[in-house]
Amino acid sequence: MATTLTLENREYIPKAWEEVPCPFCGSHSRRNHEKYGPKLRFTYVQCRGCALVYGSPRPKYDEEFITAAYSVYDTESHHLQTRGNLNVDEQRLVEKHKITVRQIGSHLGRIGRLLEVGCATGLFLLAARDAGWEVEGIDISPSMVAAAQEFFKLRARCGQYQDVNTTEGGRFDAIYCSHVIEHIPNPNEWMEKFRRDLKPNGVLCLNVPNQFSLDRRLKRGLKRLNLSRDNWALWRTPDHLYEPHLKPMKYLLAKHGFELFEAFTYSSREKEQEGLAEQVFHHRFKLGSKLRLFARPIAN
Repeated sequence: MATTLTLENREYIPKAWEEVPCPFCGSHSRRNHEKYGPKLRFTYVQCRGCALVYGSPRPKYDEEFITAAYSVYDTESHHLQTRGNLNVDEQRLVEKHKITVRQIGSHLGRIGRLLEVGCATGLFLLAARDAGWEVEGIDISPSMVAAAQEFFKLRARCGQYQDVNTTEGGRFDAIYCSHVIEHIPNPNEWMEKFRRDLKPNGVLCLNVPNQFSLDRRLKRGLKRLNLSRDNWALWRTPDHLYEPHLKPMKYLLAKHGFELFEAFTYSSREKEQEGLAEQVFHHRFKLGSKLRLFARPIAN
């Protein structure tokens, strides 16, 4: 992910730090988990309550951090608008998104209104619209939203999700949010809004990193044995405020009245049809680098 510092070829050195409790359960009880980043200056701890891995102390989450981490992360939207068409990689990504669209439709039993939170330039929404869904997106980046509107003619809005009234047209049948919530400091607020924005029988689909994937476990083990070190560019900011895995995600969903009915891992090479080994790896043991969760609101 590009940042202002990438373009300026500068090292990211936080000017201020903050101690925070667990972003999911609020506990202050924790154990050390991992040092990481340039000169191992950043710290992940693990909550003794819900088991979430999160950064603390972390760079102070203020306008300076947000600018450093995200101000130019949307460079690709400018390229898209300049080209006027999708490149080969973007076309492949749309095709891969169709796998998730079909999974959501299968769980819901129908198509309907779908909201994507963190829609970027709208490639997932394009895949969903092609499948017959009525789609809407929201993203924090003005230029990405502009690209989604102008190039794909999508209904997309710019803003912070918790601040936008997304239900003028009624609640949604499905909400999709992929690799976004680990960047936000207020996950409980988002979960409450997911529940308000979904129909009672709607489906929430979340994609998050899997902190306890086989790959991450091996890398941490090698680092502790001094057989490996972080390959961390100096400009990178620790923009993942926490690193989810299945146990804390189960806790977070249940806390906000969601029933988790399916969870599995996947990789960047996700396929529609998986072999036996892939089924065991991703569905039985859930050892892949990315975690996908499907949940529905529990009736009051």
